Amino acid sequence: MDNLNLDDFGGASVYRWTHQHMVEVLTKGSNPIVKNIYAKNAIKSILREDFVPEQFKAEAYEDKDIDLGFGEKMDKPTVIAQMLELMKPKLGGTYLDIGTGSGWMAALIAFASGATGIVYSIERIQFMAEAARTNLQKYPNISNVEVIFRDGAAGLPEKAPYDAIHASAAYDEIPAVLTNQLKIGGRLVAPTLEDDVRVVERVSENEFKETVHKGFYFKALEEGVV
Repeated sequence: MDNLNLDDFGGASVYRWTHQHMVEVLTKGSNPIVKNIYAKNAIKSILREDFVPEQFKAEAYEDKDIDLGFGEKMDKPTVIAQMLELMKPKLGGTYLDIGTGSGWMAALIAFASGATGIVYSIERIQFMAEAARTNLQKYPNISNVEVIFRDGAAGLPEKAPYDAIHASAAYDEIPAVLTNQLKIGGRLVAPTLEDDVRVVERVSENEFKETVHKGFYFKALEEGVV
């Protein structure tokens, strides 16, 4: 038998995940991760690659964390999608994002809440805050997000109350100083060092309802600015 000439079969290339593939994984099927229509529209419209460091662009749509430097990372799409879904974004409202990172989550919340919404995003690392502002400028239609360089562990009480608060790093326990910044009916979505994500809903002025979602690992929240 003659040897096969592999050149006759042309070159092979590794399949690269695309934005469209990521959107389908997150938003379609009988039980999708993302059901909230405003969250779905945001994930369809905001490209993750626009918030990924240049050297990792080829990996933008893989379901993996991406190194941002300074010991920080960009959470993988399935985790971001679950956090956004748990926030239950809506048109309008006021939102707090603790831990801006590269700005992708802030952009998603801002798009989901529309022109009448407002997002305050806090970042403790000055370089990251500046990078996030640069990334957000790629979307001139998103003008309802403000990136603030400061320690965000205790939230941003001067802009409270919030319809939803998102934190990207794990608390030892959820502090009352954060839950007290929620509107009645508002939701706090934050990880803890128990390898879970807590959703705390403010039912009334003094009543809060907490649900626990297991199976998440986040690095511990750090205080102070860099």
